Amino acid sequence: MAQMNTENTFFEGKRPWSKIKDAVLRDYLPAYLSKVAKLGQRIILIDAFAGPGIFENEQGEDRLGSPLIILQDAERYVPKKYFAIFANSNKDHHKKLNETIKKYEFAKALLANAQELLKEIKSVLTNQTLFIYLDPFGLKDLEFDLIKLFLERDISYSTEILINMSMPTLHRLATRKLQQNDIQTVQSIRLNEVLTRVLGGEYWKQIMWNDSLSAGEKEIRVMGKYREILRNYLPYAGSCPVSERKGRRVKYFITFCSRHNHAMLLMNDAMCKAYFKYMHEREYEDTLFEDVDWKKVRNLNPLKKVIIDELKMVGRESRQGLWEKIIQKHFMQFNSSEYKEAVKQLALNEDKIKYKNPKNTGRLNDECILFLTNKDDNPNKGIGLLIQERIANSPEVKSKDRIKVYFGRYKTIDGKTKLLVSRVNDGSIITRFDKTPLPEKATDVICPHFIELKWAYGCPFDCSWCYLKGTFRFRPEGIKPVIKDLEKVKLHVQTFLDEVKEPEILNTGELADSLMMENGSNAFSKFIIPLFESQNKHKVLFVTKSNNVKNLLQINPHNQVIVSFTLNALPVVELWEKKAPKVLDRIKAAEELRNTGYEVRIRIDPMVPIENWEKHYQELADSVFLRFTPERITLGSLRGLQSTINGTKDRSWVHYLKETSNWGKKIDFTTRLKMYSSIIAYLKQEYKYHNVALCKETKAMWQKLEMNYKNIRCNCIW
Repeated sequence: MAQMNTENTFFEGKRPWSKIKDAVLRDYLPAYLSKVAKLGQRIILIDAFAGPGIFENEQGEDRLGSPLIILQDAERYVPKKYFAIFANSNKDHHKKLNETIKKYEFAKALLANAQELLKEIKSVLTNQTLFIYLDPFGLKDLEFDLIKLFLERDISYSTEILINMSMPTLHRLATRKLQQNDIQTVQSIRLNEVLTRVLGGEYWKQIMWNDSLSAGEKEIRVMGKYREILRNYLPYAGSCPVSERKGRRVKYFITFCSRHNHAMLLMNDAMCKAYFKYMHEREYEDTLFEDVDWKKVRNLNPLKKVIIDELKMVGRESRQGLWEKIIQKHFMQFNSSEYKEAVKQLALNEDKIKYKNPKNTGRLNDECILFLTNKDDNPNKGIGLLIQERIANSPEVKSKDRIKVYFGRYKTIDGKTKLLVSRVNDGSIITRFDKTPLPEKATDVICPHFIELKWAYGCPFDCSWCYLKGTFRFRPEGIKPVIKDLEKVKLHVQTFLDEVKEPEILNTGELADSLMMENGSNAFSKFIIPLFESQNKHKVLFVTKSNNVKNLLQINPHNQVIVSFTLNALPVVELWEKKAPKVLDRIKAAEELRNTGYEVRIRIDPMVPIENWEKHYQELADSVFLRFTPERITLGSLRGLQSTINGTKDRSWVHYLKETSNWGKKIDFTTRLKMYSSIIAYLKQEYKYHNVALCKETKAMWQKLEMNYKNIRCNCIW
């Protein structure tokens, strides 16, 4: 009865996030209907969970529910060529809808549940063009076998299905808390069986009952598997998240499936516009930027990089063909107008690609063949070529039996003693970071001893306080990035993965930015992630200030990967991280990875007590949580080893350092305490967020903040 009451009141006013669902429908139907009208078949439009058709307390087009959106577009684009059927199991909704649509000659409202309607439709369906819209209140009426009736239609007939799937209901049916306590009841078994029938298999159990995954990650993975099943029948499928605003929990995933690639392109544009326009409006409402067109704040640079990288792989491709390839890999990240503009700029303004019109008209259109300019055919050597060269010269290629893993007894931060790996071979590739002794004095720094994967050293971002400036101050090339023998790296990593039984996280970002070598098709991520995905015990950690995540977005699976983005307040970045990508670009990259199912962590480090620091760091937190919720956040304050101070040219930050610890000089204790207390309290108050730890902070600070360092869950460990 409680659900019925909620369902009865659902159509009184439109939920903010429901506007995304309606916008997708409203933007997609005109183009879809115009195209399928050319097939010459009657177009059957079905809304199996229609509702009353009107939202009582809304104004303008927001009053329109899905039935009226469908009918208005059908009348405009395919008059007399369609027949629309709307079903409700709720008598009141049926009565109101019947009255609302009575003026439409080619529409019918039925008092029936979705299963009854769809089974009956399937029994009489022949060669008609079919569009089904499924937007139930929960999930129980979305059984996959019912949808499968239409997925298996003859390939000669046009079939498209648009499904809205509730994420809160997904979690309720999964009964994770009961499973966590090893409890099963008749009710929980029944709910689990419903979910299995809805999702078309039991694959969801491995995901939803995995306590190492966040709720958002579970949703993304389940929906990814669901789309894979849909593609077994209809080859093109994609999803759009629906939430109140960036950083908030997803309410629905809108998932479409179709047999035609044009549907994928049209739906990509519709979903992209609906989602990003709405998120822009929510993010900037009641600010000076609320009237700025959402399209004007979009950055074309990530798309340009995708275009260049795709052309490096395929060589030559038509503008239309290249767009189709990009959409299959980057669905709902870019729209067609952005793509055309990016191609235009690359070809006409930046001279990075060239084009040839097959009709020799000189016009840049969809038929034009695109290819890279000569100077971009091989802009840098790339990791792939380096690997090939070094394999031939490596003394370890045929001597894996000489690779040895060394173990030692370590006293861990919680006081226990464990037998842990200390290094592989000479430690030049894999070694345990143990430079900070276990804390005894109040000024001792807390830092669990993690594993370094030293695949490279150096960093292109040249931040003023980078400790690599001290570590590499005697190298002629300074902190210029250099990669090591990657075949040697592979041998050492594979040996570690094969022989080390205690689960570990291998940090690739201690001596280098983990994403500094991502250009070209043979990026470090493509080299290292498959090694870790070959097992399920150890994980690889990327630590970065980069926003170059295009390769990571293409890699599947990525279950053994953690990506940690280092962020800072905007004025701090502008003063001392001048060569690093903008903070918002890093956050957007982190959001993309999170939405793709990666585990994403955040480091706010080093915090600096600049003027109005509290305001700036709160704004940073807002920028993150408006887009996504990180798995954990690690805070650190400005610190500097004497070697770092000696090795840097810009020492304008050094005057903040007042105290001494066993990890260099620090900001005074009172100021650090204020900064940590402020941001921790803000995260708890505004976002109910508690997964916070400190980086290389003193024992006294942990105790003053009443945080238990013995249970530390910071950036570089499990």
